[in-house]
Amino acid sequence: MDLLSIFRSSPEKQIEKARKKVKEPHGDSATRINAAHRLLEMGTPEAILALLDRFTINVSPSSQDEEEREEVLSWIVQMGEKAVPALIKFLKRERQVYWPVKALKAILSTKEFEETMNEILQYQWENPPASSDPKAQLIQLLETPKSSELVVTMKLFLEDEADDVRLAVLDHLFDQAEEESREAILRCYLDSADRPRVQGQIMVKLAEKQWGVRGFRPQIEENLPEGYALTREGKVKVIGTSR
Repeated sequence: MDLLSIFRSSPEKQIEKARKKVKEPHGDSATRINAAHRLLEMGTPEAILALLDRFTINVSPSSQDEEEREEVLSWIVQMGEKAVPALIKFLKRERQVYWPVKALKAILSTKEFEETMNEILQYQWENPPASSDPKAQLIQLLETPKSSELVVTMKLFLEDEADDVRLAVLDHLFDQAEEESREAILRCYLDSADRPRVQGQIMVKLAEKQWGVRGFRPQIEENLPEGYALTREGKVKVIGTSR
C-alpha cells in the first residue's frame, strides 16, 4: 500500500460525497453539475444510480431545474444500455419516475422498453410502494402497449387500492380492441362500487365507445348510476344528466 492510498477515499465514499452534492437543492448549479459529471466519469452501476438522484429534487428557478435535468438525461441516454440496470433499480424504488422512464424510452427499442416496464410493474405489484404515485405515473407514461404480457400485468392494477392507478389502467385498456379488455373493465366496474370516480369513467367510456355488457348484463343493470341505461343490445347509453 502506497502512502497516497491511505488518504484516498474509497469509491463508495467518493460516490456518496458526489451524491450529496447532486441532491443539494439549494446549492450552486455548477457544484451539482460537476458532481454529476464526476459520477458520469466513474460510470459504475452505483455511480449511475447516484447520478439518477438528481431527479429526486426540485431546484429553483424551474428553468434552471429543467436545464440541469435535460443535461443529466442526455448523459444517461449517451451511456446507452450500460445505464439500463441502474434505471430499472431506480424505478423500482423511487417515486420520481418521469425522467428515468424518458431515458429508457430513448435507449431501448419499443419491444425492449415494454419488456422492461413489464418487469418494473410486476415488481410494483408484488412489492407495493408506500405511495400510489409511481404506479400511476409508470402506467400513464406507457404509450398504448402492444405487448400482451404487459397488458396482462396492467390489468392486475384494476384491483389497486388507489383510484388514480385504476383510472390510469382504464385509459389504456379502452384503447385496446374491445374483446381483449371489455370483460376486465366490466369486472372492475362491479368491483368499484365504492369508487364513484372509477365507475363514472367506465360508464362515460362504455357509452362513448358503444361496448356491450354481454355476460354481465344483470349485474351491470342492477348497478347503473343515474343518467344511464342499457339498450336492447346491451350497450350503455346516456339518458339524462344526474342531479
